[in-house]
Amino acid sequence: MFEKDLTYDLQTKIPLKFREDGGFRILMVSDIHGGKGYAKEKTVRALQALLDEVKPDLVLLGGDIAGPGVIHIETAEELKEMLDGLSAPMENAGIPWAHVYGNHDDNYGLSNAKQQPIYESYPHCVSKAGPEDISGVGNYVLPIYDAEGKRILFNVFGLDSHSGLREFKEEFGLPADMRFFQPASFTQSSYDTVHFDQMMWYWQTSCAMEKHEGAKIPALMYMHIPLPEHGLVTMHRDDCEFEGGQLEDVACAPLNGGLFSACLQRGDVKAIFCGHDHVNDFSAEYCGIRLGYDGFLSYHACHKNLIRGGRVFEIHADDPAKIETYMVRVHDILGDEGNS
Repeated sequence: MFEKDLTYDLQTKIPLKFREDGGFRILMVSDIHGGKGYAKEKTVRALQALLDEVKPDLVLLGGDIAGPGVIHIETAEELKEMLDGLSAPMENAGIPWAHVYGNHDDNYGLSNAKQQPIYESYPHCVSKAGPEDISGVGNYVLPIYDAEGKRILFNVFGLDSHSGLREFKEEFGLPADMRFFQPASFTQSSYDTVHFDQMMWYWQTSCAMEKHEGAKIPALMYMHIPLPEHGLVTMHRDDCEFEGGQLEDVACAPLNGGLFSACLQRGDVKAIFCGHDHVNDFSAEYCGIRLGYDGFLSYHACHKNLIRGGRVFEIHADDPAKIETYMVRVHDILGDEGNS
């Protein structure tokens, strides 16, 4: 059987632990779409309001942190300037934070591989570049230990969901005019998804961590682009405990990479959440796995003022497999001041 060295996976820059009261709270926000010339004080104000309200133990940035359009990132210096402001609420409060990349983060020439060390340079950023021999940048697991720091009670898996099918075809030597199809009820998108080697990495890491701890470890998985299963639950709402809002079609890849099935077979991942679709903030349960979105935090990219916000995940040490989740909205905290 495959033997995996967990030295890299078990270590984080800042050890993540459940609080003494047995709780651990995660705030996830996505689709900030920042960059040069951006009035970032609005986003920073909104993010600070969410942190003050939620008081999270970990913050997850779910991709499309930069770009697109005239507001974007081209150089390392521009990224650093943007992140100095964006990370300040977490850094000043000493809150660990992590990120995954979206389909817009590298649109203007600064690759995700070149961005990664800039992110990791921040003292409280616990993101990891991930294995160099698998697809994408930023595939990692963040173990969360008990209050004494001895046993892993929960895992957070971050995965790179890549960009578009044009890049997918180039990477795997497929014809440029190759066509992909989706059901008529789905958005006819050209987005990529998590690749097979990333799924193998997740599977192997999950198995190795189970062996290390002597028990299967419940987990949350996050990425930017939704899975086809995110679309399926919208078609079966009464059967999937559907809650929240859907104001646009699910823009998943036309290729089903099989990640949901892999998680279902392993039995550790209890929730898979994403960003990407700005005005969707629903969650639903499918085959025992909670699927959904975290809304968005942008002030200029396809936004709706009353949706802007983030998603909270509450995990408890006495039953970490049971994840409680709900949305928090900037408007509910700041009122009309948070809309402009």
